[in-house]
Formats: sequence, C-alpha cells, structure tokens
Amino acid sequence: MEKYVKARKQGNSIVVTIPSNLDVAPGTQYKIEKKDNGELILKPSKKMATSLDDLFEDWHGNYQRADDLNDWENTKPVGEELW
Repeated sequence: MEKYVKARKQGNSIVVTIPSNLDVAPGTQYKIEKKDNGELILKPSKKMATSLDDLFEDWHGNYQRADDLNDWENTKPVGEELW
C-alpha cells in the first residue's frame, strides 16, 4: 500500500504521521535508518524485557533463579529504572 505523508516540525523534532490503517500500535519502538538517497527505513526494535522470565526467554540452558531475586519482580522502582 502506498500512501503519502508530509514531514512537519513539532518542537525540536520533525514528525511524520503513520496512518492508522497501517495498524501500528501506539508505543511501538522503531530503529530508524536514513539511506544516502533520503529513504527512511523503520524497523521494529526488539521489545524491552519487563520481567526476569522475559529477559531469559531465549535462554535454553539450565537456569535457577537465585533466592534473593525472587522478590525482584515485585519491587517498586526508586529512580528512573526502565521497568
């Protein structure tokens, strides 16, 4: 599907609106690359782990969570942690 959009200035950024019919979920993060010809390529970035289980989802070895980490997922952030 080909659709034309216009870049516009918003604050200190240039914004291109993604039409809603492309079904992009709000908050989806992308890696952006600019080619020499000006072409912009957006690739979904890998999701951030939000739990220890997510962090080790691709691990196929033996893993036993240490007892002192069991309460980690229920701990509230105290600074600017990502989760």
